[in-house]
Amino acid sequence: MKQASAMRFLASAAIAIGLAGHAFAQAPVKIGVLMPSKSLVGKQGLQGAQLAAELINADGGILGGRKIELVSYDTNFQPTEGVAAAQRLLNQDGVKVITGEISSTVALAVAQLAKASGALFVAAVPKHPDVTKGGYDRVFRLNSTTAMDGSEFDGFLKNDIKPTKVAVLAENSDFGRLTIANMKQLFGAQLVAAETYEMNQSDFNTLVTKAKGSGADLVCLAGSNMEQYGNILRVQEELKFAARRCLMPGILNSRGVQIAGKAAEGAFSADIYVPTIQNAQNQRFVAAYTAKFKETPEKIELLGFESVWITAQAMQKAGTSEDTVKIAQAIRGNVWNTPRGEVRFDKDGQASSGPLIRLVVKDGKIVPMAR
Repeated sequence: MKQASAMRFLASAAIAIGLAGHAFAQAPVKIGVLMPSKSLVGKQGLQGAQLAAELINADGGILGGRKIELVSYDTNFQPTEGVAAAQRLLNQDGVKVITGEISSTVALAVAQLAKASGALFVAAVPKHPDVTKGGYDRVFRLNSTTAMDGSEFDGFLKNDIKPTKVAVLAENSDFGRLTIANMKQLFGAQLVAAETYEMNQSDFNTLVTKAKGSGADLVCLAGSNMEQYGNILRVQEELKFAARRCLMPGILNSRGVQIAGKAAEGAFSADIYVPTIQNAQNQRFVAAYTAKFKETPEKIELLGFESVWITAQAMQKAGTSEDTVKIAQAIRGNVWNTPRGEVRFDKDGQASSGPLIRLVVKDGKIVPMAR
């Protein structure tokens, strides 16, 4: 009797252990997503991230069938709110890996928090070079930097556009201030106006009036919020400011064009991605995004997608969703197939990118510029 009872106990214990192990194996993998999600650009990035999780889960998940669960918070383009959101992810939600964000200023603050807490941060859109220059090996960035863009776009502005006087209207952020500094270096005395606007600003009449008064024949906009730059373009049109309109690389978006209306016609820019890239991964991405959200994805959606897609694949390669050192090593040590093609990361965590594609608004649509 005692032997039979012991056997039954051992059998019950084995079943309980097996069930517990199965439950753990099927527990979702939480990935944090930070985005200024109340804005159009933040919403686009978040939707890209959501699609990545959906496709990974449809493919069977990672690490033995575990599903991806995104935990997202709004950052409102503000570093204090971004840090508070990241702290909630780390301390309240038990997240080890944070992805996303648009603002360089927010990303710089979150990167420091990640370093202090041993977390991994995969920045999607921020362009300031310093995001990956903090000496911490678990911070990565997917977008091209302002320096990478400048290596191609600066020559195009200087030698092809050939302005006589230049005005820059930039958001008051690390990205905007760096753009002004770079344009001062590029154009010297030809830069006749350099104005900044706040991230919550909605009236741009004074800003554009100053630029018009400078006599500039080229106006370059540097702002990640498409509601703002769309309205700046509209004010330029209303004030009959006939200067050519340039958006710094990486920010031209069809929703911004819609906001600007006819004022966007002829505006030009450049970027690392267009939805017409021909590869199987991109075709799947564009088809799935269009079916789910009823619009064609652009660069912001792609980077939101990549931030979750590459992170999850790296977890699979590393064999862990918790060990951020191993996940970081996997990200840096592999080549990743994404909708824009192959992506690899350098020693600082910066993603590679192909040549910039020059773009122009024609008949209300963003199209490649004829060379």
